[in-house]
Amino acid sequence: MRLYSLTLALVFGGFPLTLASARGEVNVYSGEVTAEEVQVKRTNYPVRLGELEEFRKKQAAAYAAAGGAQKAAVIRESRAELEKALRQDVFPAWFGTGWDFNGTTTTPGAGKIACGYFVSTCLTHVGFKVSRIKLAQQASQRIIETFMAKSERKILGDAKPMAVVRAYLKGKGDGIYLVGLDQHVGFVSVVGEDMAFIHSSYYNPESCVKAEKIETKNPLSDSKYRVIGKLFADDMVLGWLEERNYPVAGQ
Repeated sequence: MRLYSLTLALVFGGFPLTLASARGEVNVYSGEVTAEEVQVKRTNYPVRLGELEEFRKKQAAAYAAAGGAQKAAVIRESRAELEKALRQDVFPAWFGTGWDFNGTTTTPGAGKIACGYFVSTCLTHVGFKVSRIKLAQQASQRIIETFMAKSERKILGDAKPMAVVRAYLKGKGDGIYLVGLDQHVGFVSVVGEDMAFIHSSYYNPESCVKAEKIETKNPLSDSKYRVIGKLFADDMVLGWLEERNYPVAGQ
C-alpha cells in the first residue's frame, strides 16, 4: 500500500485517512487506490450498507421525537452520513466494475453495469425506495426529477466550457450531484475546489466504473448538453428517513 501524508494515523475500510476523509469530506479517485483497497470495500459492502440502515432507523426515530431546531440537526447529520457512505464506501466498491450498455449487475466487481443502472443501484443500495430498473431506463432529466422539483435542476447547454460547469457547482456548494449528459449519466462529488466525476464509463480503453477529475477526457467534459441536480436537499433526506416511495418521474 502506498504511503500518504496523514494528520491522523488512522485506517478506515482499507484506506489511510486524514480527519477530513474520516468524516467523508474528501473524494476518492479510482486511479489513486489499489486493487486490494477496492476489494476491501467490496468485502465490507454489505456490512456498511447494514450499518447505514441502522443509522437511518436511529435518525428517523430521533427526527420523530425532535423539535424544530433539533429536526434540522438530524437532517444535517443524515445528509453528512449519506454523502460519506457514497464517497467512502459505495463508489469505491464499484471501481473497476465493467461497463456494458445492457449491464444490470447489483454486485460490485461482478458482471457489468450500464451508467443508468450504476446511478439507480447506488441510490437504492443506500436506502432510497425507488424502482431500480425503471429509474435506470429513464432519460437523465427524469432521473433527476424523480428526487427533486424541476425548478431545482440546472440545464447547461450549447457546449459550455467546463469553467462554466465548475463555477456553477462551486456556487451551489459542497455535496453530491446527479449529472445527465448527451448520452450518459453519473454523479459529481464536490468538496471545495475538488470535483470528481463518478460514473460507469463507456470510454475506452478502460470501460468501467471510475472516479476522475471533472476536466479529464470523459463524457462530462465532452458533452454539449448537461443537466445537473443536487442530491440530498432537506426534503430528500426526510424522504430517506421516512422510507418514502419515490415514483419515477414521467411514469
